[in-house]
Amino acid sequence: MEQKKILVVEDNAEIAECLCEALQSCGYQTCPVAKSYDEAISYFETYTPDLVTLDICIEDERTGIDVAKYIKKNSNTPFIYLSGSIDRASISQVKATNPFAFLTKPYEFFSLETTLQSAFTSYRPLPKSGEIEEKELLEFTPMERVILREIANGLTSKKIAAMLKLSVSTIKNHRHNICVKLKLSHTTHSLLSWVLQNKNQLKF
Repeated sequence: MEQKKILVVEDNAEIAECLCEALQSCGYQTCPVAKSYDEAISYFETYTPDLVTLDICIEDERTGIDVAKYIKKNSNTPFIYLSGSIDRASISQVKATNPFAFLTKPYEFFSLETTLQSAFTSYRPLPKSGEIEEKELLEFTPMERVILREIANGLTSKKIAAMLKLSVSTIKNHRHNICVKLKLSHTTHSLLSWVLQNKNQLKF
């Protein structure tokens, strides 16, 4: 099986080196590390990575969030943030880019590894606008979309948790958030019914 390529966007040389070593030990191939926005875009276009990890504060006036916006606009490549504490305004900007995940430094290696596994085994972007009801579906995070797809496949929360290597309570929290967005009663059957009714439209 071909190695998955990961582009690391990180301006701290020591952190970048440790991260690349960790990724390589897991069997991933790493691209040259990008320290700035321009390098990130250049390497993204040159190496076409399968996933990108993004620090928010990098060597540029533009940030990792700006890199995320470029990725989102020009590809379906999943990306995750690996960053330190951020202010409230940045949190809103991060959410707007719809990342697969956000891990706060210092992150646990196990959390990073399982997040990457989930991204590569489960991430499947929804069709672009015009094919779905934007007002409902564009509010979902990538992880929520993964969970919706597996619900459509008939999996229970316990089985989804085992597949994604997450806790059952985490899956239930995601299901709760989905129900809130859809304005459904917080029951197993209400969400399952909605998924089955919209399965063809969602094109899982």
